[in-house]
Amino acid sequence: MYDILDSIVEPICIIDFEGNFIYKNQEFENFKILNGVKIVNKLIESIISLKYIKEGLAVKNYYQDIEDNIYLIDVYPYKNYFIVIIRDITRLTKLEEESKKEGSLITISKLLSEIFHDMKGPITGIKAAAEYIKSNPEEIDLLDDILDEVKRLENFLHQLSYLTKPINLNLNFENIHKLIDEVIKKYSSLYRNVRFIRMYDPSLPDIKLDRNMILSVLENLIENSIESAGENATIKIETSISFDSTYSPKGDKISIKITDSGPGVPKDIIDKLFLPFYTTKEFGTGVGLAKSYKIVKTHKGVLRYLGNSTFEIILPINEER
Repeated sequence: MYDILDSIVEPICIIDFEGNFIYKNQEFENFKILNGVKIVNKLIESIISLKYIKEGLAVKNYYQDIEDNIYLIDVYPYKNYFIVIIRDITRLTKLEEESKKEGSLITISKLLSEIFHDMKGPITGIKAAAEYIKSNPEEIDLLDDILDEVKRLENFLHQLSYLTKPINLNLNFENIHKLIDEVIKKYSSLYRNVRFIRMYDPSLPDIKLDRNMILSVLENLIENSIESAGENATIKIETSISFDSTYSPKGDKISIKITDSGPGVPKDIIDKLFLPFYTTKEFGTGVGLAKSYKIVKTHKGVLRYLGNSTFEIILPINEER
């Protein structure tokens, strides 16, 4: 068996419950030389102190950050021993951080470009009206146009500040179905020909959320659905416990899916959906979905587009009262 372990190009060792070495492959010896006995001892100490290890359970991707070095460790119990596999991901992590920094700079540059572009229109209008009044002071009615453009700028800057400031949540336990019904009632009165289909899971518990914030998210998604599918739209709203393998493998979150009868989001803009100031609407600011995304994320949830004209909100269940 040791011949097989020696051929693996990852540091591997076998230790007992006290942390004594039973076996070390050559890569482990190399690892000890490169990183030092002190770091190796700290890794072993942290491994044998794990609660799950003491219970005889396997642990995968155990994260350890020691003296600016980052490791992922797998531990597998075998009889009275533990097989330990160590992966040094320090360099990979640093490369990822550099990549994120470069990506952030590109994103900020694009964002500033969009901001300047959107502000240019109102500023140009104000400048033109002011210059005209200067030459024609009797045209006082043009002041209304200036004030309208100033309001546009104020609204734009307010939306921008919302995205940059942290959100303070006023959390209370709420029935998500009552919130959805409140939004449906509002839009049913505004759009008489829109048909709403409710598919609610009655077993859903009340969850802790900011009522006004989540209402604004639901309103934004339903309003977008109506704009996409038209005033004769059919909008289905389905709730359930989420067992998504990535976001809710333990079934500790709820899912709200909103599906409309429209054509769906074009494939070429799906990856831009939640970017601020990106919009396909003629008079939109491109802030609605970005704002909704931030609100849901602040609730430790997920907002995503599933395809087939369906958006999903995933929110955590909090059993404490």
